Amino acid sequence: MTKNKGFNEDVFTSLDAYLSGYLTLKGFIPKLIEQGEKIVFSFEVSNELYKAITEYNAGAMVEASRLAFAIKTLKSQIHSMRKNKENKYAKEKEIQ
Repeated sequence: MTKNKGFNEDVFTSLDAYLSGYLTLKGFIPKLIEQGEKIVFSFEVSNELYKAITEYNAGAMVEASRLAFAIKTLKSQIHSMRKNKENKYAKEKEIQ
C-alpha cells in the first residue's frame, strides 16, 4: 500500500519487470508512475493480485515467449514515457 500525493490508495508497486510481466499475463494491467528518475509499476490491490504474486514467487510456470513479450512491452512503455519527457523538456527550453 502506498500514499499517492496525499490520497490513500491501495496499490502494489514494484520495479521488477519480470514480476510485472507475469502479472500482466495474469490480467493485471499496471499503471506506470514516475518516481524521481525511476518508473514504477503500480497495480490495484486485490486478493487475486496477492494470489498471483504468491504463485510467481512459488515458481509459477508460463510460456517463456509470452513472458518475454510482456516484459518487452512494459519496457517499451517505459522508454516511450522517458522519450516523451525528454521531448517535453526540449520544447520547454526552446520556448524560453
